[in-house]
Amino acid sequence: MHERIEHIKGYFSKPYNSQWLTAILSLMLVLLTYPAFEPEHGVGLDPSYVWGFNYLFDYDYASLTELTYPYGPLALLRIPVAVNGHYALFLVFFTLLKFCLVWQTLRLAQRRSLPLLATVVAMVPFAIVANIDLLVFFNVALLTLYAIEFKSVWRFLLATLLAIFGYSIKVSIGLQSCMVVFVGWTLILILYKDLRFSLVTAGAVPVLLLLVGLAVWHSLPRMFDAYVGMTHLFGGYSEALVLPNGHKMWKMIVCICFVVAFLLSINGRWGKIMCLLLILPLFANWKYGIVREDFYHLKQLLYFSVCFVSTILLAQERINWPSWLCSAAAIGMLYVAVSDINYNSSKILTASPHNFFDKVIGYKKTVDKSQSYIANALNTRKLPPNVVETIGSGTTDCYPWEQVFIGANSLRWQPHCTVELGAGNTLWLNHKAALNFNSSHEAVQYIIFHKPNYDNDLGLISIDGRYLLNDEPAILDSILSNYSVADSGQWYGMLLHHGGSHYNLIDDTIASMSVGFGEWIPVPTHRDGILKASVGIKHNFAGFVKKTLYKPDIYYVDYLMPDSTVHTYRFSRETASSGLWVSPYVNSYSELASLFCGNTDLPNPQSIRIRSDGNTRTNTPHISVTFRCSHTPRATIQ
Repeated sequence: MHERIEHIKGYFSKPYNSQWLTAILSLMLVLLTYPAFEPEHGVGLDPSYVWGFNYLFDYDYASLTELTYPYGPLALLRIPVAVNGHYALFLVFFTLLKFCLVWQTLRLAQRRSLPLLATVVAMVPFAIVANIDLLVFFNVALLTLYAIEFKSVWRFLLATLLAIFGYSIKVSIGLQSCMVVFVGWTLILILYKDLRFSLVTAGAVPVLLLLVGLAVWHSLPRMFDAYVGMTHLFGGYSEALVLPNGHKMWKMIVCICFVVAFLLSINGRWGKIMCLLLILPLFANWKYGIVREDFYHLKQLLYFSVCFVSTILLAQERINWPSWLCSAAAIGMLYVAVSDINYNSSKILTASPHNFFDKVIGYKKTVDKSQSYIANALNTRKLPPNVVETIGSGTTDCYPWEQVFIGANSLRWQPHCTVELGAGNTLWLNHKAALNFNSSHEAVQYIIFHKPNYDNDLGLISIDGRYLLNDEPAILDSILSNYSVADSGQWYGMLLHHGGSHYNLIDDTIASMSVGFGEWIPVPTHRDGILKASVGIKHNFAGFVKKTLYKPDIYYVDYLMPDSTVHTYRFSRETASSGLWVSPYVNSYSELASLFCGNTDLPNPQSIRIRSDGNTRTNTPHISVTFRCSHTPRATIQ
């Protein structure tokens, strides 16, 4: 018995060399840490685009390849709906990726001659938290590390292929993976000074880019538009989606100190190389989480940090206790730092061996349950029969986001290129989407302009307390200039029909001025029409550094009404130069329908005020405001 105990202990204290043991451990870790997946089956902002991408994949793939959105044409590999085998395809893709990642990571530890116990301790948290984003990314990172270690062309090309493929699932996956590949290529050039290897691998990248692009997007123009659109998606992300601080700064500073201590404690050549490969994506995930401080984004930051630490610990040539202790302190302090956020703790860690039998072995039961939920969700988006009859077989889009109306009413969908509100958060994307509604021949025939809040008719508030009419100015201009009301609404909003608009696009400058934060700006008198204020805010150097390394400021516009009430909304600095809505002040969907019918006899604000994070300084010279009469009713045009 004593000999058996010593034999078992040996497995946990000595390096292991068996590839069979590696394969068995990999399979066990995959099964024991299987997440509790749930196919999407709801309605609202996020479920809507999930449904939309799955729907277009089956019924209009050509339109899917023309979208410019954070998700790509193969988004169903990350956000499946339980229809037409999408969920099954997702499960197969996830399971294969996870097995490959666990196997590669255990092989890495085996090559470093790490004891089995240390390997399992570092690997189990990695296996528990790894989602599709992390599985693709860290597979790329490990393949790149092996390519550097063995100067292997095929491993480098495989990493590049997987990184480029990641773009077709989600832009952030592809971007972070390509960061790793680029740093890996640079390290190979520096370490080996092999110009031939560098030229061969660099020359293969555009070929792979072309092959993947053609396979996914089916044509060179669509592929080119997609890659160009991806570069614009991140331009206004921070500005549009930043949330107020949800953490205590001192906790985050302590966390960063532990992270720095961990990075400094890494020893050995390969541990440092892996750190170099992952450091840019670590910063990207930091920005991703700290800008949008909510459960989903901070959970992803926590998950990435766990995988980041585990990979580096296993890449080191020997166990380095300072790095292990500093990593545990850094992860623990990160959890403490973000615990101020309203966490749904039951959804942080869901891994369990039961999930494999429940979701994979019990696949049919999961699908049947999800489809019943889908049917119930669709019933909540049924339009009145007369509206469905009016639309008939006409092409239809939904604005600002609820595409579920299409499936619930069996309509013919023609989506605009940014799919939903928030995707067009840069001027370039905003104007690109506006073109979808401008064409006299190709524009969608009907728009279901729905309420973000179906409980009442008051308030045109979109995500994060923004004014719906300020979110995407160019798109709103295009809709106002080309569509008229076909149905005034009832509970869902209103139905717009292409043609018969009461407005012409006009750009009449009324007044220009420079103002400071917190300064009330009188609204100039103007002829009947729609008045907007183009707002330009320039960052000083300190603001640029804060925006780059931490998070940008949050901007607000206040409307002072004739009855002395003040209405406050957030706005994005990126799109404010296109014009913040000023007057007539529209505060309900019935008033919005009235506006589309040509009525501008609505209340006008007396003054507006621009603020930043509660800042009321009046001596800031970096704000320029230009009032423009952007539209004029046709009835007044001579």
